[in-house]
Amino acid sequence: MLKEMVKLMAAGIGMGWGPCLAISGPVLLPYIAATKDNWREGLKASAAFSLGRLIALAILGGLASVAFASINRLFPPFRSGYLYLVMAVFIVFIGVLVLMGKGFKAPFHLVLQEQILEKGISSILLIGFLIGILPCATLVAILTYIACTVTNPIHGAIYAISFGVGTIIPLLLLGPLTGFLPEKIFKSARHLRIFRGVCGGILILFGLQLLYSTWHLLQSF
Repeated sequence: MLKEMVKLMAAGIGMGWGPCLAISGPVLLPYIAATKDNWREGLKASAAFSLGRLIALAILGGLASVAFASINRLFPPFRSGYLYLVMAVFIVFIGVLVLMGKGFKAPFHLVLQEQILEKGISSILLIGFLIGILPCATLVAILTYIACTVTNPIHGAIYAISFGVGTIIPLLLLGPLTGFLPEKIFKSARHLRIFRGVCGGILILFGLQLLYSTWHLLQSF
């Protein structure tokens, strides 16, 4: 379990600089730049936002594990394996889409940005939760992987949190430095291509790993 947690956290760190940042960053960082005067306040806002996201991910991870386990019980073992194959192919497919530059934009992020700019820091945790509960394509793929990996909702929540902890590291770093680094990251096409390639590659590896293990399991029947 610990090995899987570390793997998911490492994947979260990689993806946290890509599509996860491209969705969360435009909501949180302009707010910090416009309303906060020092790095401590920026860090505080980033932490509140990140906590909201982690709560949402814990809920989604637990629900995904329960839902997939319930569906899995409807199939005999030799057929449920094919369901895992479908999920593995789905994860690889999402990875390819991310690699091609799909799934980076969140159409609701401008609305959320306006809300936090109007209401202040008291709503940041809620905004983080809402963004977490409406996941991007990469998170959908990771949740699918988690659902296929564990059936215990507590383990599913822990795995999702492990991934989420990795994704919030960029926000915790950029919050205090929001006047300098975000401008360079979000407006650099080269940086975005690099991030996109890393994130897509990570998702494809997760999907291929699940595909490989499921295929070997099916051979035993």
